[in-house]
Amino acid sequence: MRRTLLWLLAITVAAAGLSGTAWAGEVRLGSLNDLTGPTSDVGKDIALGIREAVAYVNDTGGINGKKIRLYLYDYGYRVPEAITTYKRFRDFDKVPAVLGWGTGDTEALSPTVNKDKMPYLSHSFSAALTDPKKTPYNFIYGTDYSSNARAAITVWFDEVWMKDPKYKPLRDRGQKPKFVAFFAFPVPYASAPIKAIKDQAALLGF
Repeated sequence: MRRTLLWLLAITVAAAGLSGTAWAGEVRLGSLNDLTGPTSDVGKDIALGIREAVAYVNDTGGINGKKIRLYLYDYGYRVPEAITTYKRFRDFDKVPAVLGWGTGDTEALSPTVNKDKMPYLSHSFSAALTDPKKTPYNFIYGTDYSSNARAAITVWFDEVWMKDPKYKPLRDRGQKPKFVAFFAFPVPYASAPIKAIKDQAALLGF
């Protein structure tokens, strides 16, 4: 809840600084969420957290005295639905900023977001979305998947392989792990760090 609130405040404060007569008395905010798709197991809780954070901000004075009007829609983790919903945010709801969701849809929307200069804070941590030269309007509030993967492999190698007594006979023979295995759900965020995982394993010698 605390992280969701900070995340929400960051994007709404940015949105509050934008001008526009259509929402002069309020801060309009779009939220794209997976309530029914393959990531709805976490998507439902995130959506609830966003609603509660908005209610908290509104109950405690809003953003510079302005209430947040939240437009939260389910897109079922489908990229075409995400594109349609984004256009609804932009053209009908007239929001100045969007809370996004998945890797596939955020990457697909990034050229349009750039063209529209729409502040877009996504739940995707794909490394492809972290380069401000390529995606200057996409914001990420945590470490990207590729960095996480490289760190996990390196820490395991340094703290487990190099120190655990059960691996000492192998270390004494100059051996290293033969491979690293990675598996996850068949969705875009799972494939995002695979290249980084392979590159880091090669760097460590296995």
